[in-house]
Amino acid sequence: MTKEEAKANQDRIEASGFKLSWWYGTNCEKCCGVYPKFDTEGDSAGGKCYYECEVCGKRTDGYSMPWLARDAWNRHEYRLNQMRWF
Repeated sequence: MTKEEAKANQDRIEASGFKLSWWYGTNCEKCCGVYPKFDTEGDSAGGKCYYECEVCGKRTDGYSMPWLARDAWNRHEYRLNQMRWF
């Protein structure tokens, strides 16, 4: 996704009256001019949550609590050796 597409998507969510913080880390530092997307991996009981930039693919490791992922993002603790195929 380009920077412009990501920004337009976040603007569209806010204009629709939804809270952007339901999907994005609005308490996180912006990356590539947009907020990182909040997501989870695994099941709801033992899954891990993380933040990821939709533009450059930078993301945190998975954490058991959203605030731990947010703090890791704001400390610039990102996954190493990331590989993006798309």
